[in-house]
Amino acid sequence: MRLRFLVQVVVLNLSFLTHRARNSQSQEWIVGPYEIAGMVYRLAQSLSSARSVILARHPFFNFDYGWAPSERTYPASGVLRSWLLGPWKLGELARTSVGFIYMSAEGFLNSAHDQRDYEFRFLKKHGLRIATYFTGNDIRSPRLMKELERETGRPNLGTYLGDVNRVFTSVGYDDTKRAIAAAANRYSDVVFNADLDQRSYLERPSHPFFYFHPDSEVTDDFSKFESSSKRVIVHAPSAPILKGTQLVRAAIDQLRAEGYEFEYIELTGVSHEIVTSALNRAHIVLNEFYSYVPGVFGVEAMAAGCALLTSADEHLDRQLPPGSNEAWLVTEHFRVTDHLRELLEDPLRTRAFAVEGRNWVLRNALASVSGKTVDAILLKSLEQSR
Repeated sequence: MRLRFLVQVVVLNLSFLTHRARNSQSQEWIVGPYEIAGMVYRLAQSLSSARSVILARHPFFNFDYGWAPSERTYPASGVLRSWLLGPWKLGELARTSVGFIYMSAEGFLNSAHDQRDYEFRFLKKHGLRIATYFTGNDIRSPRLMKELERETGRPNLGTYLGDVNRVFTSVGYDDTKRAIAAAANRYSDVVFNADLDQRSYLERPSHPFFYFHPDSEVTDDFSKFESSSKRVIVHAPSAPILKGTQLVRAAIDQLRAEGYEFEYIELTGVSHEIVTSALNRAHIVLNEFYSYVPGVFGVEAMAAGCALLTSADEHLDRQLPPGSNEAWLVTEHFRVTDHLRELLEDPLRTRAFAVEGRNWVLRNALASVSGKTVDAILLKSLEQSR
């Protein structure tokens, strides 16, 4: 690990010296370096002057990024990418931009030895601004989430992390999250975080987590609710245990045993296009039941005109906009079966939630709306640096 880090430091500094200095008028921000649920691409698209840069292509998204590695495969390409590509690209970008918006757990150096400290220090030394946009386990501390469970008596995402992989409950893993938070505390000019859902060692004030759903992908057609065909229920977990898939399957089995008729679609490990197609048909979406926020998938479901069941609750998470609880049916982990039954028995209420959810997206999660808000935050950061 130490050798890799030293090699990357040399490559970064060599790249910075090799590339020409940026235009002093440039206001471009770099968003990257790894895709998370489409957020890298959509954030960059939403800002007035930003470019998305990723170091590895995502298997479920095929966006036209500002820069992405070639799809061609070379021998030892994985080693070359992890050791050389990131630091070389960072040195180049540091010459041509005003700042970086970091998403994902890893930086351009991709070194477990350093956890972004040298990377951030390098950028600050050369006058660049740093924004950290945390999206989940990149900052979430399992130990602090367990403390939150004891405080509230309510299971959360940290409750079952150890069941997914024991590494999540190790001291070393939590120390890694502490180190990432320390680098953000020390060097970030702007921090975005869902403070409750992603409880962490961050000490500085943070802006809320914003969603950037494309304006053109919000429905105004609710005709699917007028059909007499079976209701379509969709669940698309990225991490089944953490999202509560075991609860969903139990609810589906129970309601089928009670004689309810519906079509159930469960999607895991499929392309974004397949998920989108299913949402366009769906009447009800079962999202996640250990979280405090609706999540990217929840926003996509509401934008597609689906009634959403999820555990997010504005009375628990004060960063959620007022009125959020009217946009979805707040469903704790032990109410999945009951609430799904309620919607299956009440088509008008189901449609009402679908409409209110779509309206919530229009007010709070459109790319055009969130982009302007984040633009203003970043502009203020630049003005403070002058």
